[in-house]
Amino acid sequence: MPSLVSRVVAAVALLPALALASPPPAPTARPSKQYTIDQFMTTTKLMGASFSPDEKKILYSSNETGIFNAFSAPVSGGKATQLTHSTTDSTFAVSYFPNDERILYSRDQGGNENNHLYVRELAGTEKDLTPGDKLKAQFLGWKADDESAFYVLTNERDARFFDLYKYDVKTYARTLLYQNDGGYQVSDISRDEKWIALGKPRTTSDSDIYLYDAAKKEHKHITAHKGTASYIPVEFDPGSTALYFLTDDGSEFKRVARYMLATGKAEDVERADWDIMYTYFSKNGAYRVTAINEDGRTVIRLHDV
Repeated sequence: MPSLVSRVVAAVALLPALALASPPPAPTARPSKQYTIDQFMTTTKLMGASFSPDEKKILYSSNETGIFNAFSAPVSGGKATQLTHSTTDSTFAVSYFPNDERILYSRDQGGNENNHLYVRELAGTEKDLTPGDKLKAQFLGWKADDESAFYVLTNERDARFFDLYKYDVKTYARTLLYQNDGGYQVSDISRDEKWIALGKPRTTSDSDIYLYDAAKKEHKHITAHKGTASYIPVEFDPGSTALYFLTDDGSEFKRVARYMLATGKAEDVERADWDIMYTYFSKNGAYRVTAINEDGRTVIRLHDV
């Protein structure tokens, strides 16, 4: 009787012949699913998200009515409520107010791409916070320390440049914080409002960062470099002690660095084997979030600071 080893050897020897004699069946063709143009046109897109002050609702934009409008939906689930009702101009939700259910949203006029910033009052009435015929407005953020104001960029003074304004959260009275005469890109303002971070691109791959001293009304170039390098301002830390930025100077990939406001010293903070796309602090500064473009996949790091 053949041994177990000899039987296994014989079976293995037959495998090529069996493979030639019995080829695997061809995969069954699966017909592609067809959709009508009506089905395609009735797909719904959702954009953006903002929690209400009590965190029981989420504000977002949807084109379910045929054009983008602002909606809110219960966090626990249930029917959404339509908050804006435009039938002609796309309306994009921006944010709930921090301490009540007023909302900010943006909308252009007839597709002219000159978006204005609007507020929807508690009673449902609408107010244009950036009126004018030929201007574009952008929401920059809330005053994080006490939420008493918010920041807006508009090019109403000069169509080429965006100036920075501060709006009172109760009265909507505004104050000009920075008149942009140099073609800078306003990126962030420190929580103590002493510093404004400005970007200055030269080419698509070469850019610089400037700091504006609000008290002295002076600009300071903080990223002098040779050759081609990208410097992108990101965010001031919650204590208003440093400006965090992204750069690829001297390396293949973008990394996180920071510029210390008191000393003028720059130092690396975080590196990865891929480009770091962004980094930001949580509201109270307890955490910092970083996103890395890891071979086309977004990887999130959470730092307890």
